[in-house]
Amino acid sequence: MFKKIVMAAALAVSAAFATWDYFPIQEAGKGTVRGGLYYDWDHDWSQAGLSIGARYTLIPNLELSLQGWGYQFWSEVDCDGCYNGGDGLRDLTIGARYQVAPMVNAFLDFRLPIGGDEVTSDEVAIYLGAQFSMPIQGVQGLSFGAEGGIDWGFEHDNFERGLEIHMGAEADFAVPNQIFIPYLGLQFKLQLTEDTWEDDAGHEWGRDDSGDSQINLWLGCKFALNPQILLDARLIIRSGDMDGDATGLYAGVDFNF
Repeated sequence: MFKKIVMAAALAVSAAFATWDYFPIQEAGKGTVRGGLYYDWDHDWSQAGLSIGARYTLIPNLELSLQGWGYQFWSEVDCDGCYNGGDGLRDLTIGARYQVAPMVNAFLDFRLPIGGDEVTSDEVAIYLGAQFSMPIQGVQGLSFGAEGGIDWGFEHDNFERGLEIHMGAEADFAVPNQIFIPYLGLQFKLQLTEDTWEDDAGHEWGRDDSGDSQINLWLGCKFALNPQILLDARLIIRSGDMDGDATGLYAGVDFNF
């Protein structure tokens, strides 16, 4: 179990985005279906799979979403005795965003461990916070979005993950014809409390990892085939104490309806 907890903590690099995005909610009655392939690796670990999701603006200013689901093709560590996650269905995140002002959203993500035995983290968690976004005056097509939130994982299997604070920002630039949209994003994570375990005798011990941090940097580009279909590709780089260094690639398509 300990090996599985350690492996599950190394979340997919391509899942650096917890919420759907950092930008305003679509108009009521509009939605998006998303699907893509991811591949993440470091010097002795790799994983790959299919990620799918959907969002829909149910009423004005309220968006509901399903994120992070899909199928993991493999996950493995190149070392003796290490836990290898294998393949199977991924865990699911149910999200909600509410636009409280033209440039401000509040959000709540609820993560459910419904994935396969070799893939699931076994952890129920919530991620909540607020977003701010705006067009940059004087630069046509340039938009900025930012987010701050708290990530709280509930105790499971005598293990409780430390409380985390996340802060991120992204800039998107729609070129004049709006066919290409390059973007650049950065996310910082800080662990506020340490991971804790409890053994069969009831003794609790900690990992002494409060204060650990992580940085996720992503660079990508979207290509609009038409107003409904958008191709998306990005490179993600992760660095820090929390889950170690890693690199990820994602390529997918968004269908707007």
